[in-house]
Amino acid sequence: MSIADYEQTAEDHQAVLVVVKPAGQINAKTFNHIFDRISRCRYVRLPDSQRSFCLRYKKSSPVENNVWGEFQAHRKVMGLLVVGKSATAADTGAVQERYNLLKELYASTLYDSRCLIFGMKQENGTNAKTNMVYYSSVEESFLLDETVREFAASLFWVLESKRLQAERLASDKSEKLPLLLAPFEKKDLIGIDTETRAFRKRCQGRMRKYSGDLCLLAGLTQEALLHYQASADILKSANDWLWLAAAFEGTCAASVTIQYPHGTTRPPMPRNQSFSGSPKVTSERKLTGSLTRAATMSPNGLPMATAEFLQDGKAKNCLSPDEIIEKYKEALIQYSKYKNAAVIELEGIIKATRIMITQRKNLQASEFLQNMVYINIQLTDEDKIQRYNTLSGLYEQIGFKRKAAFFKRVAAMQCVSPNNPNPAWNSCYHLLQETLDGYSLSLDPRQFPREYTYGWPAIQLRILHEMVYTARKMGNPALAVRHMSFLLHAMSDHLTQYERKELSKVLESYTAKVPGTPVPLALESGAILPPVPMTNLPTVKSFKLLDLAPHLRPMKKPSSQASSASLNSPFIYSPIQSRQQEKKDQSKMDFQWVSGEVCEMALQVVNPMPFELKVQNMSVMSEGIVFEPLISNLSLPAESGPLGVTLLGTPKTAGQLKLVGYVTHVLGVKSHCKFKDLRQIEEPDYSVEVVPELPKLQVTTSLPKAAFGTTNHNLGLNKAKETAVTSAAARLYAGESQECVLTLQNVSQIPVESIDISLDTSISSPKVPSGFFTWNLENTKAQLPLQPGAMATFTVLIKAVGEIATHDRKSTENEEPSSRHSSPKKSPQTRPRSMRTAAMTVPPMEAQQPEEEKAQPVDAVLKLTYSGGQGYEDGYHRQASIILHVDVLQSLLVSKVNILPAPSPRHCHLTLDLQNVTKHEVVISYPDNDDLIIESKQLKRIAVRVERFSLPEPCTSDAPISIISPADVRSQQYSQQLATLVDIRWKMPSSGTCGVVNLEGIPMTPEAIDLISISPIQWDVRIDDKLCDTEEPVQCMMGRPMSVRVSVTNASEAAVEGSTLVVQPYQDLWNGTVRNNVGGKVACVGCRQRDIEKMVPGESFQHTCTFVFFCCGAFSLDIRASCTSRVRPQDHKWVFTPIVRINVQDHNKK
Repeated sequence: MSIADYEQTAEDHQAVLVVVKPAGQINAKTFNHIFDRISRCRYVRLPDSQRSFCLRYKKSSPVENNVWGEFQAHRKVMGLLVVGKSATAADTGAVQERYNLLKELYASTLYDSRCLIFGMKQENGTNAKTNMVYYSSVEESFLLDETVREFAASLFWVLESKRLQAERLASDKSEKLPLLLAPFEKKDLIGIDTETRAFRKRCQGRMRKYSGDLCLLAGLTQEALLHYQASADILKSANDWLWLAAAFEGTCAASVTIQYPHGTTRPPMPRNQSFSGSPKVTSERKLTGSLTRAATMSPNGLPMATAEFLQDGKAKNCLSPDEIIEKYKEALIQYSKYKNAAVIELEGIIKATRIMITQRKNLQASEFLQNMVYINIQLTDEDKIQRYNTLSGLYEQIGFKRKAAFFKRVAAMQCVSPNNPNPAWNSCYHLLQETLDGYSLSLDPRQFPREYTYGWPAIQLRILHEMVYTARKMGNPALAVRHMSFLLHAMSDHLTQYERKELSKVLESYTAKVPGTPVPLALESGAILPPVPMTNLPTVKSFKLLDLAPHLRPMKKPSSQASSASLNSPFIYSPIQSRQQEKKDQSKMDFQWVSGEVCEMALQVVNPMPFELKVQNMSVMSEGIVFEPLISNLSLPAESGPLGVTLLGTPKTAGQLKLVGYVTHVLGVKSHCKFKDLRQIEEPDYSVEVVPELPKLQVTTSLPKAAFGTTNHNLGLNKAKETAVTSAAARLYAGESQECVLTLQNVSQIPVESIDISLDTSISSPKVPSGFFTWNLENTKAQLPLQPGAMATFTVLIKAVGEIATHDRKSTENEEPSSRHSSPKKSPQTRPRSMRTAAMTVPPMEAQQPEEEKAQPVDAVLKLTYSGGQGYEDGYHRQASIILHVDVLQSLLVSKVNILPAPSPRHCHLTLDLQNVTKHEVVISYPDNDDLIIESKQLKRIAVRVERFSLPEPCTSDAPISIISPADVRSQQYSQQLATLVDIRWKMPSSGTCGVVNLEGIPMTPEAIDLISISPIQWDVRIDDKLCDTEEPVQCMMGRPMSVRVSVTNASEAAVEGSTLVVQPYQDLWNGTVRNNVGGKVACVGCRQRDIEKMVPGESFQHTCTFVFFCCGAFSLDIRASCTSRVRPQDHKWVFTPIVRINVQDHNKK
């Protein structure tokens, strides 16, 4: 029984079959190389002739097929080439013996043969003959092509003689012709009458058909068509249907060689399966190739040149494309009548199908292939595999990919059928791998879509299961793990919960022997299986890089060039900048990390499995600088999520760090999951800048931490709490002080080289008074650099400051102090208040009493800026915030502040009311007086002697424009200076708490400034030529003139212009009433008022006048100088002290 040749084409009818066999010690690689060189000689043009013919080379040809040489001549083995390698005479003898055996095997049909021996020269051989060719080596076999051409020419001339002989027999009617037979017809020859006319027609028709075969092999296509046509007519009349079908097939083959000179099959270019081309590029190439072929093909599938040749009528008796198919149909119908011709029918279907593929008649080709399935032939398992494999290849060529995959899978299953004693698991696996494309299945996770269904999931699952099982049978557990990983990764959505659980157990059992790796897996066939990242175990829903803690974030002072560039821009707003901000790259972080410090990344993960999923060795993947990830192990409950997971890592160097994915170890499979492969992650990577290493300080305080309420409406304080490293709380009475000691410990390996402190009081409302928090950092800076592990301390002094006043009490001229109020010595209240006192106007407050023990919160943020190491050299630093929270309890409220002149011109008196708003008794201490006790809720007035002082005028000529007037600036300066000169202390005996009374913030009026300032005028007052410098009353007689001489000198460094000197008598009734109009009681000889235009520094001016008193009593003289010049910002009044008192007596009574 013959064996089917599944590679046959219609063009093979015109090619002489040459078998090439190896012999001796030649290896397969060398033999294949030589076979490829020999196979190049396929079309041979004879020298000195216009004839040419074709050859086809095969490495093997079954002897069973050789007996069909009479039925179809192209099946004969007409040539034999034996390729051997020899180094000794013994090797040559073995090659020659193999050569002789092969010649005997094909002796019935063999025309000529050659034995090619490599490795030995002819003269060294012992049995050299003419049909043996020697070459010293394969590399030096330059004459091999010439030898093959000479061998082909020898075959041709033998073939030509056979052709002429057959034609002579077919044309000679007188000679009795032999009956050519098919192999299975020989048993039916017995008993046939050879003398009948039908028998003679059968002999003649078969001989004409055989002549046509030889003509076609010899390159005479037109003569072959004539022989085929004549034999078909004769055989049809003789009812010889089998040979008639062979004549039809010969006619079709000859017509194909004319109409398709380039052949009906073009073997595809071999392609390395390890490279996965882009589907888009592949489709474009297919489209381009189809368009190119369409441009060079006629509508009937013929090349344009061939179509024109047929239209010109140059090819007689040539069938058209449609006629070729019809003739093939008739031939196959006739073949189907003979059971023993099943192989011929099978090969005919294959040839016809390939012709229809060339003609692009895919549907008709599918009908032919369907008939091929039903041909019943007793085949071996190897032949069955080849049959199904060929059928799959033909279906693939006509675009029936799913059918092609089906028959390819059938071929794979045939490799390991139960009847096969030696199952070929490797072949089964490779065939299964070739079915993937037909079932829309790709083993590359990046090319297999998971967001939508592509293909047939049930079939895909079946194929993957079979590949896993086949890989195990192959003894390749790593391959089984790879396919099982892909099954769980890609097909998880199409599995039931039970299947997911069971397959996960199977995968764990596989990986217990061979762990899954994230590297490509190379197969024996050369294909490369890409790694399978198990991105769904667990499924990462989001990924985010986290900024460092606020106190660990690196900061850098903006460069002057960048700031100047922004300031120099002529545009206030630019829409281009706005669009650029909107299109901000989300993959680049707007914060920075620090080298050598642990950084955090937040993920949201989901466990889709119906069991607890254990994820081991989870970490991040990075590119760029050196990054050391920290390993995390997770245990996710069944069907849970999304769950928050934090991954850690440490950048080791400074630069740009790019995070591209994460690593997991699940079910024994290590996966490298990249963000670009995750459809739920928007960015393919995340970049962050890493700055050089910086030190880290741990801050602790000596005070307890502040306990902030959860319902705090202070937004600034809430924000400060989020960024502060620690806090300190204190509860103080107004005026009380307390120290807060801050301890700084360097907990890093980088020395601290720079430390600075600043205070932020913007979070407190009302504003924190100046001097509330003070510190001195010089001692701490002297300890720099602060080495790793070392500690340093510095102290913050907290001075609680309360309100200046709580009531608006307006002073009146005639009001006298209460008996409970203390008064300064020598009763300065005896002066006329309208002229000699200055009341401070305090801010109006509500008249109600303050609530007892009500605390006023004061909050501030102490910012500690420090740096060191390489980061310090690059301009980076860190900032730690400490919240200082102080509850201030009111102790003594200050109100009704007055400034009174003192007897001495170098001093004045400060009177103020103090109210004890605490629940405790308070003891007041101040200079030149005894301690004063103030009970709870009690109000008392005190008078403090203050030394006068003068401050320079504020310079406003070069100052920038400000909303504060020069008068307000001057008032603030005098108020601050007054607060430093007055030292009033208090103490609570019950608790031992002590403090000071704060007087900062007292508004100073121009009159008060004049009273507290050192007068620029020096006075010299004499009454009746007697110096008046004490408060002792001057004795004067009624009606007797009293001379008053006043001398003033400008003791300042500036000229005094536009001043007026006034000497005014008045009468104080000591009941709060002052009489300024005493014109009927006193007469003045001279002027009481004198204008002075200008007094330069050091200049003196003298004024004299005389008073006569007409009645007895107590009188006083108000001597003052006022300045109303435009040069000064406001009017000034300088009063002579002590007040001149005059006691007028009646001289009669004396």
